[in-house]
Amino acid sequence: MGKVNIVLDASMMDLYQLCEARFNYRHNLNRVAVQKAKPLDRGSLVHTGLEAYYTHLKKDGYTFATRTMVDAVQLASADTDLDVDTSKRVIDVLHEYTAFWKQSDQNVEVIEVERAFSYILHEDEDVRIIMAGKIDLLINDDKYHHLPWDHKSYDRDYPTRRMTNQFCNYAIATNSNYLLVNKIGFQTSLAAKDKFKRIPLSYDPLFLEQWKKNTILWAHRYLESVATDTWPMNLTSCDKYNRLCEYYEVCDASGEEAKIYKLRADFKTGEVWDVSKRLGLRSNAVVTRDK
Repeated sequence: MGKVNIVLDASMMDLYQLCEARFNYRHNLNRVAVQKAKPLDRGSLVHTGLEAYYTHLKKDGYTFATRTMVDAVQLASADTDLDVDTSKRVIDVLHEYTAFWKQSDQNVEVIEVERAFSYILHEDEDVRIIMAGKIDLLINDDKYHHLPWDHKSYDRDYPTRRMTNQFCNYAIATNSNYLLVNKIGFQTSLAAKDKFKRIPLSYDPLFLEQWKKNTILWAHRYLESVATDTWPMNLTSCDKYNRLCEYYEVCDASGEEAKIYKLRADFKTGEVWDVSKRLGLRSNAVVTRDK
């Protein structure tokens, strides 16, 4: 019997650790809410605009890059549930952002934009654990070499911490001791200097080894869930940060038949979660065996 291959990314790991039942509904049964949350769509538009901007900035110049950025946002907004005013607000914020960082960004060497990656986190006689992901931006500047950036849009400021699956995964994938969190605020009452922030995080080998060992343990736990087809509810995660889980009504239903009815009535079949299409790897909790 061949070796078991597990392919995961940080978002999936976050969700599995949060609630196994929620993970099952999203990634195994592939059921998504009929209407996506607006902040998610807005964040996607921000990433779309910045992908176009940094792709063209060095090659074609600031004016062309900002024009392409706007075109990309307008085209992508047609596929969202956002109203016209919200889409326009995204464009306004990105214009303000690019103007604020214009001089600084002229000194940045863009290596890759939206870089997909995968690497073997762990391998033994029985299991191969592959971590995948996609980095918003990879740059060189006068301080850092191959520095990964992650764009984060927000309405309220929040502490930026290094202990996240996403950031640790990026640091290991790029063999970098640093990562920059590029925060893009949507507040109308703040000056640009107070809402556009670039926060460097540092990582040492001992810290990353700690994350690696912890992730391996979770990956084996995930494999057990797959093998036994058991996905228990974590009731402490039903209402996190004053946000009710989208599957709450499903879990709150009495009996499996009622749960299945809720999933069919209130959710649709979503796109397969696949952060690494460019690599030819499906990262939606793939478990296969070598032949």
